[in-house]
Amino acid sequence: MNQVTQRKYRDEVETFLSRLETQARKLVALADVIEKTVDTTEVTGYRPFREEVDNFKALSLVITDRLAKLEKHPKKDELEEQFHKLQILMLRIVIKTSLKFFFVMSAKPVLPLGAREMFQSELRTLYEAERMISHPRYVSHLDEFAKDDLEVAKEILQEIIENAPALLNFSKRKKRKAPSRNAG
Repeated sequence: MNQVTQRKYRDEVETFLSRLETQARKLVALADVIEKTVDTTEVTGYRPFREEVDNFKALSLVITDRLAKLEKHPKKDELEEQFHKLQILMLRIVIKTSLKFFFVMSAKPVLPLGAREMFQSELRTLYEAERMISHPRYVSHLDEFAKDDLEVAKEILQEIIENAPALLNFSKRKKRKAPSRNAG
């Protein structure tokens, strides 16, 4: 690949890493809000955090693609290191915040409609986190507490999903009136 293309990819990675840092700051701020209000937070209060996690993951995929296209260069190693530090930060935030939120949700006698689907999505995210944690690049950066928290979060979430049909609150759903039929 020529130097112009390599420079373009490197510039893109730098720009995207800057955006990823901004996403990480948003995640930290949202996690802090959830931590402070976890006892009163409903599923809808957790959604902005989830959306930022999804945004972080999407941007991470783009960065991974661009990094793969960069040829071996000292700057590439530096960019990859910065990227992986942000991934570790995200993993820690997601595991810690999910665990707290799921613990509180598991104690609720009733879950709102749509909660089961959201929790199933969360379960997929936690399995992705588990896969990342087991990767040699990350394994040494996360302590046993993070790994244990991930396992507990998965167990709590699985329990919520299994109990969701019994916990769903159908009484809050608006009932539609049957259309009136005019004879004649």
